[in-house]
Amino acid sequence: MSLRQINRQKTRLAILNAARSLAAESAWQALTTRQIAEAAQVSYQTLYNYFPSKAEIVRALIVETYVGPEEDMLNIIKRYEDDLLSSINEINAARFNAIQAADPQWWRLISSYFTLDGDGTYSGANILELVDQSGDSYYYQLLRQAQGTGRLGPDVDIQLMAHTLYCIANSAGERLIFAEADANALQTVLAEQSAQLVTPYLTLPA
Repeated sequence: MSLRQINRQKTRLAILNAARSLAAESAWQALTTRQIAEAAQVSYQTLYNYFPSKAEIVRALIVETYVGPEEDMLNIIKRYEDDLLSSINEINAARFNAIQAADPQWWRLISSYFTLDGDGTYSGANILELVDQSGDSYYYQLLRQAQGTGRLGPDVDIQLMAHTLYCIANSAGERLIFAEADANALQTVLAEQSAQLVTPYLTLPA
């Protein structure tokens, strides 16, 4: 990784950490991007270059918490060595770890940014919809590598498979967040579901 890339990651992380800290002190509605820039010790223009709107900052924070830290996910993909199911389970475990590491009040904090449902409550599903594309991409990159090495056949629709893997992982994630289900049990079931989906399409090792 080049020095420029490292500096960009540091700046992005500083902005997100500042936004997360400020959100714990006041409502999102009252928080401005200029306040976030000041807390991150970057110029307003720099913040705008990374996140053109407050909504983009919120989305990035949710992705970091619900989908998993980008650096962790990319490292799992880079380490892929032909054991596709193990790598899928690593991605899912990283997602669960990120969810569990989040402040218990974090989900309520970000909920305050969104519009009330008709019954006067906030819907977690509305929050999770914002990160679907980001979540799909990690599974897709992993599947593309597997297809490139011949572990998955060339006729496999990896875009559809990636989306399906993300959807079943979302279902487990939602239960972990909103139903406070047992994480180990959820991961065991998720591993079984992932294997049922992927195994029929795996080719035999050379």
